[in-house]
Order: sequence, then C-alpha cells, then structure tokens
Amino acid sequence: MADGLVFAVIDRLTRQHPGIQFQAVTGGGPPLFDELTKRKVEFVISRMTEAAAEEYLVVETLFHDSWVVAAGLQNPWTRRCTLELVELSNEPWVLPADGFGSALVAEAFRAIGLKPPKTSVATMSLNLRNRLLATGRFLTMLPGYSVKFRDRYPPLKALPVKLPDSRAAVAVVTLRNRTLSPVAQLFIETMRMLAKQLKLAEPTKL
Repeated sequence: MADGLVFAVIDRLTRQHPGIQFQAVTGGGPPLFDELTKRKVEFVISRMTEAAAEEYLVVETLFHDSWVVAAGLQNPWTRRCTLELVELSNEPWVLPADGFGSALVAEAFRAIGLKPPKTSVATMSLNLRNRLLATGRFLTMLPGYSVKFRDRYPPLKALPVKLPDSRAAVAVVTLRNRTLSPVAQLFIETMRMLAKQLKLAEPTKL
C-alpha cells in the first residue's frame, strides 16, 4: 500500500500543503490494527473482507483489486501480447518474505498442475525488490493497481497471465465513534479522488 496509492496521496498533499506532516507506519495487518485500536494511528489502509471487520471498526472500500504478475519494462516478457503461466516456470522471482506473495504464486502454478517455481529472492524491502525488477531479469507478484502509477520506480507492466481469483477490497479502516483530525480527513478524501482518477472501482460501504 505504501508503494502505491499512499505514496501518491502523500506526494500530492505535501506539494499542496508544504507544512503538512505525516507519520507512515508499515507492516502486516494484525499489528497495524493493534496500533489502530490503541489509537497510535488514525486509520489503516489494507486489503480487507467484510468478515474481517470487527464491530468497533468502520471499513470503507476504496476499490477492488486482484494480484498480477509484473515485471520491469526492460524484461523481455513485457513484449508478449499473450502468455501462459507455464512459460514462467524457470524465471527468477522476487516475492514478499512474509509468504503471502509466494503462496499466491504457488497456488497459481498448482492450479495448472505444475510445481511452484523457486523464489530467487524473498524480501520485505521494496528498495531491493525494485532494484531487482529494474534489471529486467526478475518477475514479481503484486496488487494490480500498483502498476498504474506512471511515475513509480521502476516502471512496471502487468503481464498477460491468467491467475486464480485473488480479488479483494482495498479499504480505509477507522475506529467507530472516533473523530478524525482534519489532516486525516483530507488524506482519505484525496485517496478517494485518486482512486477515481485511476479508474478503479467506485467506493462502496462494507
């Protein structure tokens, strides 16, 4: 989330309001929701399902998104108009070290009767992942919306590969009956606007 829409919102707001300040905390879902309930953060941006929403949370879906196989623009696979997942079996992959990306890749390959490819690099470092993708050698799996940012580094392209359904809601999560600060409200309003500009799904309520 920090590498895509959150970055875009911070970039826009700090240009419009030079004196504004943010503290961005990154991590897995449960630790971030713990920070939310302890009122150490005002809101969380996360992939969510209705079943995961506790009674004390307010979940506003910004859009729905699926994961894609992606590569840097220098990668030869980006020049293909059609592509079968089996063709990527022996390619080097860089995936999240928390296992979520690796699990999605494994599920996709098993769905077509193949063993999952070996993860060449497992890391939680976006800098390392991006540097590897920029070489044009590595593949990764990430949320589809994150390849829509033209000014991102490195420029990425989603490959025309069919994957098992991984569609999920990307939502802003707040505490019920907690009044947000003006800066937090401005951040969320800007995120809604950018989601529409990127032609993502219209906001709905869970």
